[in-house]
Amino acid sequence: MDKGLTNTELKKFLSKKLEGLRKHSGQTIEATADSLDMAVSEYFRFLKGQRLPHLLTLLRLSKKYGVTLDWWFNELDALPGNKVAFRQKTFELRVLSLLKKFPPPAQNAALDVLAALAKNLLNTSLPAPRSRQGAYT
Repeated sequence: MDKGLTNTELKKFLSKKLEGLRKHSGQTIEATADSLDMAVSEYFRFLKGQRLPHLLTLLRLSKKYGVTLDWWFNELDALPGNKVAFRQKTFELRVLSLLKKFPPPAQNAALDVLAALAKNLLNTSLPAPRSRQGAYT
């Protein structure tokens, strides 16, 4: 972890992850706060990077969205570095998080579709997934 990381940067970092999870869930701010048994104003402050969540709040958020505690902090070493790389890594984690929710056969089908799409878009060949038995579970 970067020793130069400020409280403000950490709030911003976590709020972007939280916003991505909330948007992906399709829930409103109010519905999400309610499902977490939290005041809307408290959830809004986390969402907008105005306040850092306590550990128990992160545990509740992790359970709600199916992510690990490590997921919240696994990219801190990239801060305040290349923002394009950070956005790409966040996108990749969202895709993996979605794939984990699929049963193994659906994971493989989704990977095949993504590989075919990438091949068509990039006009390059991609390596086949390492295992056909739910490599991302």
